[in-house]
Amino acid sequence: MALPLITVDSWDRLFEHRALYQLEPILPQFITARRWFRSKARAIQCIAIDDAIPVSAADSCILILRIEYADGDRDKYVLPVSSAQHADSDELLAEAATPDEERRVIYGALSNPQFRDVLLDAIRCEDRWPGKNGEFIAARTSAFPEDRGNTVHRVESFVSRAEQSNTSIIYRDRYILKLFRKLEEGVNPDVEIGKFLTARGFAHTPAVLGTLEYRAKGGDSAAAYAAGILQQFVPNQGDAWKYTLEALSGFFDRARNRQAPSFPQHPFALIEQRMPADARELLGEYADSARLLGKRTAEMHAALTDSNADGDFAPESFTGQDAELLYEEMLGQADITFELLRRKEAVLTGEAAESARNLLHIEHRVTERFAALRNRRFDASRIRYHGDYHLGQVLYTGSDFMIIDFEGEPMRPLAHRRAKTLAMRDVAGMIRSFQYAAYSAPNLASADVEKFADYWTVWVSATYLNAYFEEAGGHAFVPSQPEERRILFDAFLLQKALYEVAYELNNRPDWVRIPLRGILSLMT
Repeated sequence: MALPLITVDSWDRLFEHRALYQLEPILPQFITARRWFRSKARAIQCIAIDDAIPVSAADSCILILRIEYADGDRDKYVLPVSSAQHADSDELLAEAATPDEERRVIYGALSNPQFRDVLLDAIRCEDRWPGKNGEFIAARTSAFPEDRGNTVHRVESFVSRAEQSNTSIIYRDRYILKLFRKLEEGVNPDVEIGKFLTARGFAHTPAVLGTLEYRAKGGDSAAAYAAGILQQFVPNQGDAWKYTLEALSGFFDRARNRQAPSFPQHPFALIEQRMPADARELLGEYADSARLLGKRTAEMHAALTDSNADGDFAPESFTGQDAELLYEEMLGQADITFELLRRKEAVLTGEAAESARNLLHIEHRVTERFAALRNRRFDASRIRYHGDYHLGQVLYTGSDFMIIDFEGEPMRPLAHRRAKTLAMRDVAGMIRSFQYAAYSAPNLASADVEKFADYWTVWVSATYLNAYFEEAGGHAFVPSQPEERRILFDAFLLQKALYEVAYELNNRPDWVRIPLRGILSLMT
């Protein structure tokens, strides 16, 4: 397919204003086709190039895009581009021609090995690249490996295909550089929490080695946008989601031709019980993995709890006013989800359509479940937390787990993702992820298979929770009373499932059956 054509006076003026102005009409179609663009359901009014930062060492340029939507809202995105006579890239943007008809393609610069080298070296050297309206700033942390000369890093690299909302470059077995495609003004929690845990020597998240930032001009009030984070590369066998699906495959194989057992539906009913021999046999080694993951989760929360830290990380009491605000937040999520579900119910089919109808009939019962939070003070502290904690945010090394990606839920505003809350929010997120994994199994239409999926979920969840509370015991970030723990757990679990319904309706409608089924199971 032919690429859009722009004209330039000469190649050394390729990334000047006249050429860039020709790119702007091309950008909406290009951006909406990218998997890292987060707002595919929104109508774009226009895209303008706010700034262009030349990276001459790699024949490239970092574009800062302003995306304006039909509803009046706007976002900033970063798009590094390179030029070459030929490019092996799935981000081909345009073709450029000079007056003498010499031609090059303009493409996503992360496909350019030279650009990837320059980015890594910029962090090592703490380079600053000026643009017309701002500056791109690279910085290293004290954890960055000691310098070995002044030559450009030549580390074999490739672009990971594992992410969607961001793009990661893997530098062999040494580093991983995540580029934040969407730029948000303020402190990025992934950078902030990553640095905090690195400084405290927390061993179960990759060390932060450096950062990238775009800073718009404006004197003392210059706006700063986190653009990237460089971390230690952790050898792994994939994320815990992949590992869990493999474990589930073995579980369902072992469960074949067995009669589904009876069991309590709520994991709190099993926390203190010893796992029976048949459950242990069916779960196999994953029972130990669930226990280890619960321990690592509690260790993460403990590391994020430091009474000697500054205001951004010092724990705070959870007051009656906080409980009221949490109650209102959960009602707000329910309102958003049910309104969206009513609007999109007609396009759902099969199991998802039936579940949606059933859920809409009991809307009032769902919202009533949050009432236990009102006018109640819980014996727990609010702390910083992961914010989007699920199996995909954990790497499996083959013998242990490493927790990654502290950005928080992408649909929530930055201020919300940086706010302190109760650690139980993360715990509920992981339990929902266990159910997602179990319900994504093939052939779940069978009643016996579905019952075994529930059996796996409840025992894995109970094992995880037992280890979590055992490790967290004595810390102020969890209530000491089992009743309070369960009230908070149930509320956060339901809120998370409601959030998932809205997310899936907007992004992956084929998956919405899973959180719908999850909410209905919570209401039984």
